[in-house]
Amino acid sequence: MNAVIVDTNVIITANDEADHASPDCVERCQKRIKQILDQQEISLVDDGWRILNEYKRYVNLKTRKGIGDLFVKTLLQNLMRRPAICTMVHINPLDGSKADFEEFPTTEALNDFDVADRKFIAVAIAYERDENKKATILQALDRKWEPFREIFEQEDVQIDFLCPSENET
Repeated sequence: MNAVIVDTNVIITANDEADHASPDCVERCQKRIKQILDQQEISLVDDGWRILNEYKRYVNLKTRKGIGDLFVKTLLQNLMRRPAICTMVHINPLDGSKADFEEFPTTEALNDFDVADRKFIAVAIAYERDENKKATILQALDRKWEPFREIFEQEDVQIDFLCPSENET
């Protein structure tokens, strides 16, 4: 089963709450979320709750309005009981940092990569370290990732840009 790390913008887009998402982009994000809910893919999160806490800021857990809301609610309900839906991965913060991690590549070309998104990369690398399996990061509409695409490929970090034409800078 494939393991994925879902960037928060995929959840927002799947809920059809992203201002500049095309209908095709919304549909692609919804499809990938549904694959996780149908247990065709495993969602990975960090053991420090950084990813889940970020998700919670962008969804309404009291409703089942959007598939992104349902996704986060399902992760929270199944976190410890059903690792086929959601698995926690241990990542190591650097010197008490809440946003930088030992697992994040030290390549100088990544120094300007968004600190808030480093947790997603760290989880992918830690998962491979711990499980000897690759995980793919699902990315929808965050244009800040695009300039680093080739560097991540060189670092062997797999990213699936679900809305490539909408990610161009």
